[in-house]
Amino acid sequence: MKKRIIGLDILRDIGVIFIFFYHFFVEYIVTAGGTDGAMFGYNYFFNILARPASLFLFVISGYALMYNHEDELPLGKYYLRRFKGLFIPFYVAYTLMFVVCFLVNNQVVGHDLPISRFLFTLAGIDGVAQLVTADFYLIGEWFMSCIVICYALFPVLAKLLKKFKFITLAVLLVWYVIALLVYNPFPFTQLMNPLFIIVYFYIGMLLQQLGDEKINTKLRLVCAVLSALIFIYFCLIGFVPSLEWMKLTQEQNELIYFAISMTMLVALRDVEIPSDKFVYTLITYISGISWYVILLHHRIMILFYSHLSVEAYNHREIFALLLACIFITWSASILVRNLSSRVKKIFK
Repeated sequence: MKKRIIGLDILRDIGVIFIFFYHFFVEYIVTAGGTDGAMFGYNYFFNILARPASLFLFVISGYALMYNHEDELPLGKYYLRRFKGLFIPFYVAYTLMFVVCFLVNNQVVGHDLPISRFLFTLAGIDGVAQLVTADFYLIGEWFMSCIVICYALFPVLAKLLKKFKFITLAVLLVWYVIALLVYNPFPFTQLMNPLFIIVYFYIGMLLQQLGDEKINTKLRLVCAVLSALIFIYFCLIGFVPSLEWMKLTQEQNELIYFAISMTMLVALRDVEIPSDKFVYTLITYISGISWYVILLHHRIMILFYSHLSVEAYNHREIFALLLACIFITWSASILVRNLSSRVKKIFK
């Protein structure tokens, strides 16, 4: 049995926590129309790592597939395993939230749309497709769409990795730079563009193939310091008005986000925690339910903010709402995980 890389679990936990809190505060602003200045500050703070968190979740996905030798599986077995791990939880979570949204909103999702567009949802790509045309999107967002595309292309990317690893990397990086800085042919930004995400996913695959030897301690320390400095930079330009001149464009920020995601990966990958420690159990537990949390949390928050008047909420009441979102998301994640496990038994 392959040794669990607890450092990747830590990264995954950081990712889901920052994404969760970012969505809580951004929906306070966007959906509820909240105007409390402190909430804007919290939103900015958690947004600092929300984007890098998304990136290293894709890097981890590519790394994990190669680490578990999924490139050596027969295609049928590989895709069945991905279907069970990715689509079954998505379908179960979607069904649950579809029913809840109907009961709360008294209207089914996509009630006036052609039923043919439900194919986007069945394929798991409705999160990106809805940026172009209205569909039955409900959960999973762009993240689900991008990971579906990455997993679908993994067998091809694995073959390219083994035969032309650095040529493939060079081609992907050239495409990345052109699409990021010169011309983006898609009607949405690089933040949700699958062709950018494939680059991060492939880099994760490549990092695993370059070796599992422990990273030099000095290099890990340097990367930890760089991660901290980048984080401090974003804090300064966001909270110190006199430093606003240091702000960069969205495209330039994307490069910095990629840099911090890489430095955090190098700094944390080889962290070691004894498996009998409580912190080890907590880290692996959160990591184990992270996919279900990612699927469910945002829609739960939107439902809350759509039906509550938060204008008069003080900080205690907003904190109470945050606790409610955490508890309900956790409960729903456990329910979806258990139901998914039962459904998976059908596909042995």
